[in-house]
Amino acid sequence: MKAVILAGGKGTRLAPYTTVLPKPLMPIGDMPILEIVLRQLGLYGFNDITLAVGYLAELLMAYCGDGSKFD
Repeated sequence: MKAVILAGGKGTRLAPYTTVLPKPLMPIGDMPILEIVLRQLGLYGFNDITLAVGYLAELLMAYCGDGSKFD
């Protein structure tokens, strides 16, 4: 199955944290929000996930890579 995650906002209400870190990489406990969502989608059978990114996209791409670390 396929999924699309919209992860391109600036997160102005979370400033000043989001000036250096995009919202999807903000941690909840010991894991970024994005990783939690990716792992949950994987558990439910989604195997082709597209991230629509904008703000600080290079950090999101560096964190996710090709997605292999999320199975």
